[in-house]
Amino acid sequence: MGKATQIAKRSGCFLNKALVLVLVVFQMVTGALAQDSSELVVSQLGDLPVVISAPHGGNLEIPGVPPREGEGLDAGPAGFRVVRDGGTEELALEVARQLAERMKGRPSFVISRVHRRYVDFNRPPEIAVEHARARVVYDQYHTAVADAVRTIREKHMFGLLIDIHGQGSSAETVYRGTSNGLTMSGLRKQYGEEFHVGENSLLALLKKRNWKVHPDPFDGKEQAGFTGGHIVRAYGSHRSDGIDAIQLELGGNYRKTAVRERIAREMADAIAEYIERVRKASEKKADQALLQLKKE
Repeated sequence: MGKATQIAKRSGCFLNKALVLVLVVFQMVTGALAQDSSELVVSQLGDLPVVISAPHGGNLEIPGVPPREGEGLDAGPAGFRVVRDGGTEELALEVARQLAERMKGRPSFVISRVHRRYVDFNRPPEIAVEHARARVVYDQYHTAVADAVRTIREKHMFGLLIDIHGQGSSAETVYRGTSNGLTMSGLRKQYGEEFHVGENSLLALLKKRNWKVHPDPFDGKEQAGFTGGHIVRAYGSHRSDGIDAIQLELGGNYRKTAVRERIAREMADAIAEYIERVRKASEKKADQALLQLKKE
């Protein structure tokens, strides 16, 4: 065996060992990242046809990740933002608890505990993250939402995603965001506009509980800047793999600690009543279809 051959074999052995070491280190690092990220995103895969999302209420840092700078990015309503929606993390958890009690089941929820300055779950990745560790957390959030949506589609005739946000434009107002009905396309097609902009709509049921809602009348245009972000557009029923999705932008009066339990109860009651109305409409439609078949 020539000297050159021996050197080549030793080099190949060294490279193989180095590659194994790199893979081991990579697995250790990604495992640690996954463990860290599990503390930054709180989620539950439930058995009810509801997903509660709250992407902007957290206040924690991501270890080893500097705040996003947004260099070169647009700072408009759909662009780079770092403002935290205070109170929405806690409110979303309370809504989930109230829904479980009201509907005798477990809603799915995905709630951020990390501050928006490090990752923005309501933006596409090219705006949302600027660091690999932040991308791990971002992917965990969206994987959890996608899993919940898929489970609902597999087990239920209808599903609803409620994406909870906060806004500072009007303390006493809650703005609906559905891209002016786009993310509710499935329900509108199946059961009619009444369940989106009529007295059977979620907005109507919130108004019945003395909430100030927008748009009102419910068939008006949604407020510019609050028409629904990345989450409702990524998982809404205008997509073949989505469910009906509504973004709710809550003013400060709805996010105060002193009123949290009441607001969560009212929201949970409205959601539960809405789902029950859709269920009854579904049963009525099925009965009518069966009757028509019998006539034929």
